[in-house]
Amino acid sequence: MGIGAVALTAIVAAIYRDVTRTYYFNDDFQWLQGARTFALVNVLHIERYNHFYRPIIEIYFFIGRRAFGCDAVSFHLASVAVHLCNTALLFLFARALTKSTMFAGLTAVLFAVQPGYVQAVVWVAAITDLLPATWYFLALWMYLRYLEGRGRLFYVISLAAFVACLLTHESSATLLPMLIALEALVLIEGHSGASVPLATRAKRYVPFALLLVAYLALEYVVNSRSYLITEGRYRLGWHAVTHGLDYLITLSMGAHNLAFRVLAVAGVVTLLAVGTARVRFFVAWILVTIVPSTFFIWDNSSRYLYLPAAGFAMLLAEGILAVRQVMASRLSPRAGQIAAGVLTVALAARFAVSASRLPKEFREWTRPYRRFVSAVRRANPAPLAGAIVYVDRENADGIPELYLDPAAEVASCGPDVHVVIH
Repeated sequence: MGIGAVALTAIVAAIYRDVTRTYYFNDDFQWLQGARTFALVNVLHIERYNHFYRPIIEIYFFIGRRAFGCDAVSFHLASVAVHLCNTALLFLFARALTKSTMFAGLTAVLFAVQPGYVQAVVWVAAITDLLPATWYFLALWMYLRYLEGRGRLFYVISLAAFVACLLTHESSATLLPMLIALEALVLIEGHSGASVPLATRAKRYVPFALLLVAYLALEYVVNSRSYLITEGRYRLGWHAVTHGLDYLITLSMGAHNLAFRVLAVAGVVTLLAVGTARVRFFVAWILVTIVPSTFFIWDNSSRYLYLPAAGFAMLLAEGILAVRQVMASRLSPRAGQIAAGVLTVALAARFAVSASRLPKEFREWTRPYRRFVSAVRRANPAPLAGAIVYVDRENADGIPELYLDPAAEVASCGPDVHVVIH
């Protein structure tokens, strides 16, 4: 297992090798700018927020800026490290769920190298998608241990991870349904005694539900002031169905056309109708975690596939082991092992090759910022607070106006400055 972990780490490092030459992009600068003046007491002042409430992300960038300054490479490597940590947590959850190290290993491999969510790892600001997964996987793993009778300490850890997830990203609202789905799966598969009364089981979820209701009320207050809501950029509508299907197609690396949308619907319906309880749980994981991101009116953003990719990896692992079992029963155990091995290598190789191209593409997106920051440093070698920096228009080409001042501040990792384009 240790050799496998080292090998998988090496593969992930190879896929994301271009992050060491990648700069910051868009929202990165705002998070880093905010980290300079962050104070823990400010998270209690809800009136400060008009666009999401994510205090743990604020704390992450505060600690990162104190540890790394404004060094982009360090933040990129931290994201890759969090991704590897998440892969390990998913492995532990998958092994605890199935009591199979092989299943867990397949899940880890197929999750770590997927191309669908690469943006979540290569974009520093997309730590908002990586860190929630950390708490998500931990909460589910600890809750599973509790359901298996390991003691209330595991319940407390799961609840703490649930709180951390709520304070990290809005996708955490899907965690409670998945905890309930997990207990249903455990009951069906007989890993937990069915003699516990329903009322007792329901009481377990009261703290989770109360925390979720309080969090949703807070988010309602904050997000009612957000431009996403006031300008109608995040809303209910039939566009969510199209977005959801396109997310499923991206996960499976299909073509974004009508034929693949029909196949996606048929596949989901079939798996839910005739699949095992475990297969239904994995499909539910994918669908439930995709839902929150489908209501944006703009094009899909691949970073939102990070959590769904975990369910997809487990579904693929289940499929590979099913193929092995069929081949072993019809031919021989060795034939089953060979078939599973070939299928795993083929899928992992296809994923890894596709994923390895995407970090380089993202690196190109950051080039305008690197050029702009170099121009700011030349124009303002000894930055003073409130200084006005003049930059030629060609050096600011391709950069939205709202990111000019934050990027200039990060350029020196010092005080606020104001950029004037001429």
